[in-house]
Amino acid sequence: TRRLQITGKTRTKDKYRVVYTDRQRLELEKEFQSNRYITMRRKAELSLELGLSERQIKIWFQNRRAKERKINRKRLQHSSPASTTTLASPGPAGSAEAQPGMSPNGFFS
Repeated sequence: TRRLQITGKTRTKDKYRVVYTDRQRLELEKEFQSNRYITMRRKAELSLELGLSERQIKIWFQNRRAKERKINRKRLQHSSPASTTTLASPGPAGSAEAQPGMSPNGFFS
């Protein structure tokens, strides 16, 4: 695989991978901590401030939300290892309907 370094972008064949600067990452993370979903206006502002395209910012937020979901899934698995090894069938107390704040499909409401 041939790679070529061009102003913060790594090129592998025909695809570019953006290498964000520390400042860009810091600003994107700060924005993410205050809002998980970025508005069109804020995306345009960040684009000008950070020298990134709006598409790059949109994709960064999508990837960051996916990373957060992955972290939360792992955290849930580690916090309740007994629930995965229980042999007895769960009754109503173990069902999603019986857990406060949980919808039947397993998502928090």
